[in-house]
Amino acid sequence: GVVTFLMTDVVDSTQRWLQNRAQMYGAMRRHDLLLTGAIEANHGVVLKERGEGDSFFAVFHRPTDALAAALDAQAALMSERWADDIPLAVRMAILTGEADAQDRDYRAPAVNRCAKLRRRAVGNQILVSETTYSIVADILRDDMRLVGVGKRRLEGHDRPEEVYVLQHAEVPLEAGVAEDAD
Repeated sequence: GVVTFLMTDVVDSTQRWLQNRAQMYGAMRRHDLLLTGAIEANHGVVLKERGEGDSFFAVFHRPTDALAAALDAQAALMSERWADDIPLAVRMAILTGEADAQDRDYRAPAVNRCAKLRRRAVGNQILVSETTYSIVADILRDDMRLVGVGKRRLEGHDRPEEVYVLQHAEVPLEAGVAEDAD
């Protein structure tokens, strides 16, 4: 069926693990609680913690719930008092597409596209695919805005895709997106 994916990744986590393993272990435990709470509070299901390194992979039946979960998670991460006073910067991507569920997991080109969209994000940012945008543009919460940042070619895909950045007046999310490598 058609579902919406949310994928996250902690920026520069390898370096932080190498610098202070004990602090990073505690930070990641807190990160996991904050993300799981935001996802579940917005009707999502965490499919994988630690899918790739320090990433999360979640699925939602409604794209508006995925947007709310991502925003809530970023707000919680930004307001958290981190032990080393250096907050975790998390990049996120949301993409809606057709996928088949198998053994509490999803496999489909949409999953790969979401991962590639996430790679284009910077820390403290939520990127949204053009498919998701087309579904939510007219029903977005009043406190959210989706700002187009132009077409981006996702690795391994020929057709460039319009990419949007989720913005909120009270959550200082990053607006800039990495340019195409080619």
